[in-house]
Amino acid sequence: MWQTSRKLAKTAPDLAASSRQLLEEMTRGLVVTIGGLYLTWHMVATIAGSDLVRWKTWIVTGLVGAVCLSTLLLVRRRLLSAQLLLQGGLLLALTSAVYLFRWPYLTILYPLLPLLAIVSVGWWGGLLLEGLVIVATLWLLYGAPAILPSAAYALLLSLAGVVTLVVGWASSRSLFTVIQWTVAGYSQAQRNMEEARQHRAQLTQLLKDLDKAYYQLERANAALTAARRAAEDAEQFKTEFVTNVSHELRTPLNLIVGFTEMMMLSPESYSDIPLPGPYRSDLETVYHSAQHMLALVDDVLDLARIEVGRIALTREEVHLDTLVHETVAIVHDYIVAKGLDLRIHLSETVEPVWVDRLRIRQVLLNLLVNAARHTTRGWIAIDITSADDEILISVADTGTGISAQDLPQVFQEFRTTEQPFSEWHSGTGLGLPISKKYVELHHGRMGVESVQGVGTRFWFTLPCMPFDMARLPLGHERYYPLVRLGASERIVVVVHPEPGTVALFRRHLDGYRVIGASLIEQGIALANEMHALAILTDQTLPAGRIPDHLLWVRFALPSSGMVARQLGAQHLLVKPVARRELLAAIDQLQVPTRRILIVDDDPEVVRLFHRMLHSQLRDCRCVEAYNGAEALKRMHEERPDLVLLDLVMPEVDGQTVLAAMANDPALADIPVILVSARGQDQANLRVTDAIQIERPHGFELGELIQTLASTLNALAPGWVGLDSHASAHPEAPVG
Repeated sequence: MWQTSRKLAKTAPDLAASSRQLLEEMTRGLVVTIGGLYLTWHMVATIAGSDLVRWKTWIVTGLVGAVCLSTLLLVRRRLLSAQLLLQGGLLLALTSAVYLFRWPYLTILYPLLPLLAIVSVGWWGGLLLEGLVIVATLWLLYGAPAILPSAAYALLLSLAGVVTLVVGWASSRSLFTVIQWTVAGYSQAQRNMEEARQHRAQLTQLLKDLDKAYYQLERANAALTAARRAAEDAEQFKTEFVTNVSHELRTPLNLIVGFTEMMMLSPESYSDIPLPGPYRSDLETVYHSAQHMLALVDDVLDLARIEVGRIALTREEVHLDTLVHETVAIVHDYIVAKGLDLRIHLSETVEPVWVDRLRIRQVLLNLLVNAARHTTRGWIAIDITSADDEILISVADTGTGISAQDLPQVFQEFRTTEQPFSEWHSGTGLGLPISKKYVELHHGRMGVESVQGVGTRFWFTLPCMPFDMARLPLGHERYYPLVRLGASERIVVVVHPEPGTVALFRRHLDGYRVIGASLIEQGIALANEMHALAILTDQTLPAGRIPDHLLWVRFALPSSGMVARQLGAQHLLVKPVARRELLAAIDQLQVPTRRILIVDDDPEVVRLFHRMLHSQLRDCRCVEAYNGAEALKRMHEERPDLVLLDLVMPEVDGQTVLAAMANDPALADIPVILVSARGQDQANLRVTDAIQIERPHGFELGELIQTLASTLNALAPGWVGLDSHASAHPEAPVG
């Protein structure tokens, strides 16, 4: 056992210490057991024996007691010495008892001593003690006096000792094997425990990291929530700001367009006083410029409403010669007044382009205005040529030019320069950067070349059309096909009588060509001839009249009439209101027009509507009101046949007037035509009807799943599919 403990000290120190402690406890137990047994024998011998026996007993008792006491004292510090002392002391005590009492049969305990030695000390301890047992046996056999009965008995004792030695060795070897297994299991358990401890430490660290990450995620989530709220507030503020600004712009533009239109088209409203010819030419310029400004205001509204940060392009077939002359007509008088020569060169090989007419016209207008502003003598030239698969358009001048240090900053927004008196950089204009952005949206390029004191040349490119344009058959002069029949193009037909509804989808349905039709039969014919993908309408699907592949999308199309009905009126007119639009809306009501109440906070607008009505309705009497409270008062005093009501007014606005009229039985049946500077998409319009998508031959399961996924992605904010960030190319055909 002791030898095993020594071997374990090299491989398993912890287990060796436990083994040593076990051996110490076993030695103490053995000493106590032997001492207890001998004490019992001593008490019996001293009580029952004679005086001589008692005296001899005390000798053996002293020897046994000394051995046991010495062993107990040495076992803690000298385990091997204590075990050898115990084994040798027991042999000496046993031999002394045999000699003193002449009891040869006590020698039968000799074979137990080697067994005890080999188990507690090891094989060499057993051999040593067996040798001592043989010596003691020979001494008892041949010594004086001879105590053992015969040599055969002594031989038998020796053989018994050998047998116990072999048995002890076999038992100790098996015990050692078991101990080795135990050691191996213990070592594996230690390794497992260490790995478990490390894993636990890793799990603890991972848990801490997860707690930290969760805390950071919560903070990030809170920050994102706050940022989203701030973005929503900023978006709301921007929308309100742009809407209010557009309202303020539309009001004076409404007066400009309205009065110029009245002067040119309704001279009878001015007591038939003829308009001088030069005035008419200038009025036409003012009228076209005001119309251009109105289109720009619509673009500002679009920019405020588009959430994806992209500008919707309304592409159409554009002949550049026509577009250039339209643009030049706006600034022609300004250029001529400065004494500049305007040169236009258009190559005969230039084909029509597929662009947004308004935005390319704005680019040309910005370049022409800049050239005229910085040119005091010489000429301004517009040159348009074809080069490979693109068209090159340039505007050159003989003006002051741009310095080399300012040239790289021309297209930067809010550009600045170290020279504060630089003519090109004296302000914070956005005309050139916005123009460059418009060109890039058309997949073109824009640049500038300039030499200070010599002149400047701005140029930009537009991609050529990938196909030839061809008109539809007679009877459809208003519509132009996008591709040859059988080609692949994303075309959608919108069937609605209001052009504003078609324009709304044309601006916001990016990547699709939107064609308008006022009648369902006309829309189906266009869809068939142009291979359209779908028809958008508010009418039911006619049986057997459309191709099987065509989608029929039915829902309440947003329109000015829908907005008016939701607000409680009959019609909605968006400023600027043309005279024909106003008169057409009145004719559709089919009500008497003897007395019409005009409600607007701007007296000039009231005067404009008054003049428009009197130009056509001679017997009509116009009643005027300049706020909502005054309008309600005039309605009770003089019940009108019709009310022209402005929606945006201070204090009591148009919606409050409509609510008061609806709650008053005396006023509830008076027809109302709303007039607002806000478009139909700025009136918080919500389509509450169902959206139906039909196809004559039905849908496959895959198409149904894709349609459902697209609908969920569009109507579930924050849960967007992985492909939602990939925007389709506007010109990419759909097979």
